[in-house]
Amino acid sequence: MKDWLNLSEPRPWERKPKRKITTDDYMVKGWDSNVETNYIKGSRHNKIGMWIMWTYYILFAAMFIRGLIIFLR
Repeated sequence: MKDWLNLSEPRPWERKPKRKITTDDYMVKGWDSNVETNYIKGSRHNKIGMWIMWTYYILFAAMFIRGLIIFLR
């Protein structure tokens, strides 16, 4: 039979504890030793990106509301 329903065990319906998966199982050794980022909070690049993002959100919301107004007319 299947692994989870072994009738030779006293309680075959109880699940066996799962093995914990660590990062060593799926990542290369030393993957986190040299992590360097050049991200600076509040930098010009970040501010420009935030302006673009919020402009997109506002335009999308305005188009959605306009579409609802036209559709519900």
